Amino acid sequence: MPTTDGVGLPADYVPMGSLALTDGERWPTLPESDLRRVADARAHPAAPHWQHETGDRLEPADLAALASRAPVSASAGPSPPDWVAALVERAHRTVPRYRAAARDGRSGPTTPLRDLPTVTRRDLVTGLAAHVPLDVPLDRVLQGTSSGSTGAALRVPLHPRTVAADLLLLHALVTGAGASWPADRARLGLVNLVDQRAAFTYVSAMSAFPRPVGSPAPLMARVNLDVGAWRTPADRERWFAEHDPQVVSTSSVPLVHLLDLAEAGLAVRPVAVVNGATHVTPAVRRRVRDLWAAPLVDLYGLRETGPVAAACDAGREHALVARRVHVEVLDPAGRPLPAGRRGEVVVTVDENPYLPLLRYRTGDHAALGTDDAGRPVLLDLEGRAAVRFLDATGAARPSVDATQVLQAAGLTAWHLHQDADGDVRLSAVGDAAAAAAAVRAVREWLGRPVGLELLGDVGALGQGKPARYSSALDLP
Repeated sequence: MPTTDGVGLPADYVPMGSLALTDGERWPTLPESDLRRVADARAHPAAPHWQHETGDRLEPADLAALASRAPVSASAGPSPPDWVAALVERAHRTVPRYRAAARDGRSGPTTPLRDLPTVTRRDLVTGLAAHVPLDVPLDRVLQGTSSGSTGAALRVPLHPRTVAADLLLLHALVTGAGASWPADRARLGLVNLVDQRAAFTYVSAMSAFPRPVGSPAPLMARVNLDVGAWRTPADRERWFAEHDPQVVSTSSVPLVHLLDLAEAGLAVRPVAVVNGATHVTPAVRRRVRDLWAAPLVDLYGLRETGPVAAACDAGREHALVARRVHVEVLDPAGRPLPAGRRGEVVVTVDENPYLPLLRYRTGDHAALGTDDAGRPVLLDLEGRAAVRFLDATGAARPSVDATQVLQAAGLTAWHLHQDADGDVRLSAVGDAAAAAAAVRAVREWLGRPVGLELLGDVGALGQGKPARYSSALDLP
């Protein structure tokens, strides 16, 4: 599984320049035949310029623990499950931040979750060590990197078992959406796809992938679609045709690029697509369905929290995943909001032994609700901090309304900006008719003139995770 999140290569990084482990150490449970398959995949004549070598580091005890994981129900709201109280108690014994709070009398092992202060991304960027338990051996740390949508990159310590559990969840979500995802040695099991100037790319084997005893471990790869990542453009087409990934895990920009290539003849036929990190529009979801007849799983989470919720259709609901993840929705003052009221998504999670989190502010916004079966869901999930626009009457309008307006117009992607004078400009990816409809809809919504920049390619919105909304107005 990938351990980077839309991050380019550091300036001083030398590809393959520090290879400290052998393949046998990277995949301790795999036979020599599987290791040879990884080596052959690295050496494929049409392969991209691989930038990294990595493995899942899973040991026999990890595989046994993953196989015996007890089921957990998703939880949200003011009444957290028992494991949350146990995490609060353990954190005050083992996590420096909470040990200090206990010494100072600010909180203690029996403090209710709702009375604990929230944790921000800045807290982790400036003081990560204060959130790592003192009693966890650090000899197996994997480093994940999260670029976020604003601010400094965050390096997240990950346990090999945690990363493998994400793969198992991914498999469960894909099969739960109706796709068949068996181990198939003739195809690449999973491709994690990016589309940017520079990125970590590598081949790996998925030791924990569900499969019959004795079957080879499926391979996965992290691949950059950017033409500069390949020796020749023809190599990119040949590599995809010969590997034909079963599942594509990506975000909106590379997904649209892959759809464009496939519609132009690139031979790929994924059984499912998993979108993460960015919003997926109904127009893109329709393209996936029409071209591949494949389900699209919209997976919401952060590198620091892991997966939180997922949607397998185009509705308003993201169902919380069945893991040790508890979700609250808070107002700007940090007060819990009732079901149906939008606020910031705040996550308590005990999945990664190196980074248990109590009340972590995601910067994303949604309302809590329940589905038809009574299970907790996030409604109208809006990634990153919500932006508000000032209409002609002086009223502030939330960006979630803009999402509904622009999606209805049929755009593939967009960026909507309001400058300090109140003028509005829409940068749109889609056909001219959809863009014109979007301009009319925004003009009617805000009562203001709307300038239009029609873009021919989603990549023109920027690399990584382009923000969909911005404003130069400082609205209260």
